[in-house]
Amino acid sequence: MNKVNTIGVDLAKNVIQVSVLSPLNKELTNKELPRTKFAEFLAKQPISLVAFEACSTAHHWARLARSYGHRVKILPAKVVSSFRQGHKTDKNDALAVAEAANRPNVKEAPLKELEQQGMQSIQRSRELLVQNKTCLSNHIRGLLMEFGVFIPKGFASLFKNIPDILEDGENDIPDMFRATLNLMYQRLLDLRDDVGLLDEQVKQLVKNNEACSNLTKMEGVGPISAILLFSTLGTGDAFKNGREFSAYIGLTPKQHSSGGKASLMGISKFVANKRLRSVLIQGARSYVHRMKSVTTKKDEWLVKLIERAGYGKAAVALANKNVRTAWALLTQGTEYRKELIA
Repeated sequence: MNKVNTIGVDLAKNVIQVSVLSPLNKELTNKELPRTKFAEFLAKQPISLVAFEACSTAHHWARLARSYGHRVKILPAKVVSSFRQGHKTDKNDALAVAEAANRPNVKEAPLKELEQQGMQSIQRSRELLVQNKTCLSNHIRGLLMEFGVFIPKGFASLFKNIPDILEDGENDIPDMFRATLNLMYQRLLDLRDDVGLLDEQVKQLVKNNEACSNLTKMEGVGPISAILLFSTLGTGDAFKNGREFSAYIGLTPKQHSSGGKASLMGISKFVANKRLRSVLIQGARSYVHRMKSVTTKKDEWLVKLIERAGYGKAAVALANKNVRTAWALLTQGTEYRKELIA
C-alpha cells in the first residue's frame, strides 16, 4: 500500500487537471488549474507520487515536480487509456493517470534530463530542415518538368543545373516564373547551409560528450545514431536490461503465443521510437554492405549471418546487438572495445 498521496496529472497547454488520491486510493480532489498556478500547487503538496501521461511538456513538469522532492512517473498514453472509466474528459483522464500510477507492473516512459532533451531537440530540428530541403527540391523538379526541363536525381545535380536554367533564355520557362524559381533556389541554398551547420554542431556535441563519443565506436553507429541513443537511454536506468530496451524500440521479434505454443514473427511495427530504430538499421545496413575485410569477431559473426539469412536480417541483427551493447556501455560506464580476431 502507498504511504503517500498519488497525484495524476492531465496536461494541456493552458489548463492542467489534477486528481489527488489518498494512500488508500480514495480520491481527495479532482480540479482544474491554470498552467501558471501548477508549479505553486506542486510546491505546496506533501511529498507525493506525481504521475504524468507521456505527452508534450511532460518531461518539463516531471523534472520540476522532482525538484520539489516528489517521486515522478511518466506513463505511456496507451497504458493510461486502459484505466479510464466513462467518457473521455479531463477529470476522467487525470483519475486514470493516478490509478495507472499505483499499479505495480505498469511500465514507465523514461524521464529525459535537460541534456538529453537538448540533444534530441537539435536532432529533430535537423530532421525537419532535411525534410523541408527534400520537399522543396521535389517541388522545384515537379514545376520544371511542366516546362519540359528535367534534372537528374540528386541534390548535386539540382544545385548544378538551376543557375544555368535561370540564365537560359531559350527554354520554355515564362519570365514571370523565373523570379519565383530563383526565390525557391535561394531558399534551398539556405536550407543546405543550415543542415550543414547542424551537422557540424552534432559532430561537436558528440565529440565533447564522452558517452556519445564512446557509442560511435560501435559498428554502424554514427553521430546522429549516438545522439538518439543517448537522448533515449540517458544512464539506462529506465530499462532493466538491454533486451528490454531493444524491445522498446522494436528490434526484437513480435511474439504471438498461446496454449504453450510460441510464435515469433518479424520485428514489430508498433514501437515507441521508430525514428531511432530507422537510423540504427540504416547505419547497420551501411556497415554490412561496406564491410570489406573481417578483422573482429563481430565481423566474423556478421559474415556467417549474411550467408545464412541475407543482408537485411543481418543488418537488423547488428542493430539489435548495438542497442544491447549501448545499454551496457551507458549503465556500466565502460568503454567499447572491439574484439579482434587472434
